[in-house]
Order: sequence, then structure tokens, then C-alpha cells
Amino acid sequence: MKKSIPVIAIVGAHNSGKTTFIQKVVRKLQEDGYNVSVIKHDPKGKAETDKKGKDSYKIFEAGASQVIVASPTKISSFIRTEKPLNPAQIIERFVVPDTDLVIIEGFKHYKDFDKFEVIRKEENRNLLTQNPKGVITDYYQYPLTFSINDETDFVQYLKDTYLRRS
Repeated sequence: MKKSIPVIAIVGAHNSGKTTFIQKVVRKLQEDGYNVSVIKHDPKGKAETDKKGKDSYKIFEAGASQVIVASPTKISSFIRTEKPLNPAQIIERFVVPDTDLVIIEGFKHYKDFDKFEVIRKEENRNLLTQNPKGVITDYYQYPLTFSINDETDFVQYLKDTYLRRS
């Protein structure tokens, strides 16, 4: 049985800076010894999960329910699903047990975890989510805000709020 893993979501409009910010956060947390898993939502199915012509691609296309590619330093898995899985199902089935934090990029309409919305001044828009836990921004006023240009305060907030070590 997996321990209860804290989960947060970083949401925002397309090209708002979510991935760049998450990369910085993951790098800092990893440097501090935390194991972070990231789930990136691809609602339109545009992301390539394998390259056409590779053996793993051919085997998956042949109908395998799962293909695992194992190398000395990395394991990739391609799993066929009959229906879309929600984030909780993905975490339960696929996140490795020694994970300290799961960061989800996207799933802005899923309600079972704290959301932090990325919004930049040049986007000139309102928030996409109702009542996010906080906002990652370069201008937007919200009760809990973090700088899009400096992940340090956000990382400290994660440590204090979600990653308390025993």
C-alpha cells in the first residue's frame, strides 16, 4: 500500500510558463533530496510518447497492453487504457512509492488537489480556475502569490506545507 503522497497542480493557459516553472521547482526540490513525480496532462493527445519506427512503437501498435523500455538509467512505460484516467487513478496505479510530492501540470477542471495558477501580465486574462490555492505571477494580485521569475519562495512554501519530513 502506498503512503499518502501530497499532490499539487500547476495550471494555466497554453504557453503561460507552467513547464518552465515546474522544471525549476523540480530541480530545487531534487537538489534538497526530495523525490518528485510530475504528471503532465495532454488533453488533446498531441504529445508523442514514442517515435514511429522504433521497436517499442511497433510492439505497442501491434496491440500490446503495455510496453516497457528498460535501460541502465531509465525505464519508460507505454500503457494502453480503455478510458481516460483521472489524476487520482494515475497516481494510484503508476507513481513510484518513494515519491515525496506529485506535481500535476494541467487537469485544471479536476477538483481533488490544491491548484496554483500561472498567469503572466502579457496574457491579459482572468483566472481560469475558481479559487486556486495560490497564483504564480509577475503582476496578478491574489491572497497567496509567488513570483513566476523566482521559484525560491514557492519551493519553501511546498516544503513547509506539503513536504514536512519526520
